[in-house]
Amino acid sequence: MSNNINSSRLISGKSFFNRYFRLVKHIDYSIVFLALGLCILGLLIIYSSTHQEIMADGTTQFAKRQLISILSSLLICFLITMIDYHEVAKIAIPGYILSIILLIYVIYFGKEIGGARRWIQLAGREFQPAEFAKIALIIFLSDFLSRQKDKLPDLVYFSLPLLFAGILMLLSYKQPDLGTAIVFFAITLLIVFIAGIRWQYIIIVFLTILSLFPITWSLLKDYQRNRLILFLNPERDPLGAGYNIIQSKVAIGSGGFLGKGLFSGIQSQLKFLPSQHTDFVFAVLGEELGFIGALLLLTFFILLLWKGIRIAQEAPDLFGSFLAAGVTSFLFVQIFINIGMSMGLMPATGLPLPFISYGGTFMVSNFIGIGLLLNIHVRSIFV
Repeated sequence: MSNNINSSRLISGKSFFNRYFRLVKHIDYSIVFLALGLCILGLLIIYSSTHQEIMADGTTQFAKRQLISILSSLLICFLITMIDYHEVAKIAIPGYILSIILLIYVIYFGKEIGGARRWIQLAGREFQPAEFAKIALIIFLSDFLSRQKDKLPDLVYFSLPLLFAGILMLLSYKQPDLGTAIVFFAITLLIVFIAGIRWQYIIIVFLTILSLFPITWSLLKDYQRNRLILFLNPERDPLGAGYNIIQSKVAIGSGGFLGKGLFSGIQSQLKFLPSQHTDFVFAVLGEELGFIGALLLLTFFILLLWKGIRIAQEAPDLFGSFLAAGVTSFLFVQIFINIGMSMGLMPATGLPLPFISYGGTFMVSNFIGIGLLLNIHVRSIFV
């Protein structure tokens, strides 16, 4: 009897090892390479722009902390890859509800930095619940839309995803964090569009937004109104609200074709450029590595997004397809807004650049997305 039990355990162990080996063998390592390539580029820029700065705790280890965030995020990424993504659907509703609870908590009890409550203090570190809420929304909508696929042409079922996203948008706005609220909205529109929503409904949404603009304008805070006004004419307040955009454009333009070299950017090294290791990290890259560096960055981003689109197309089921499309949309929206903001083509919203900007919570959320893409790709091979 004992021998039979031991034999079954041995067989079970071999089966687990074989299954694990098959998964690892078929991971699309080009996606991992692209993500790590971006991280390395980001580390160089962060170290270049912060090596003389002092952190709140008296250290200068921005790059060191970023490296730790990358390594821990990479571990989380591979753990997610090993779990069948269909299991993720089980946490769709709990994850969405938890996101709402955390966003409410951070409004009243979160740590205030720069006039905004977006962070929760935990074990001496801060994390942003909004970053995990983005992933939770993607999982929740992917699960909901895959279950209601046949009902999507109905206007009611088109409205529900917007309602779900709207709750998170409102809570983000209250922090205040208009940039994240925009990300929630953009991700939702892209997912429902990919899911097959009638394009007429999309037009109705945009017309509704335009008609409500006077009301929305009145609800914005003064600094948010200034950002929108100065987006059109930053020279109106060059030393005030328009300063960030002007300095960012000067930095990018002065980089030229080859850039001024690491540690040699005037705007970044002399601290004319604000938030240079977070929101405006692309401007530092443009100044110090020039057009060539920016082209390399964009090439990596385009290839990564293309990989995400292919995985969405080849996913074995609707949930996997929507999930991959949601992650790809999540990355695309933030890349588009951040780079557009740095070049003066978008209003300043305070959104970081995926895999490049400094931030532990943000890095973890990026690699959770990569883990889900790898997961869906691997499972599509064994269907």
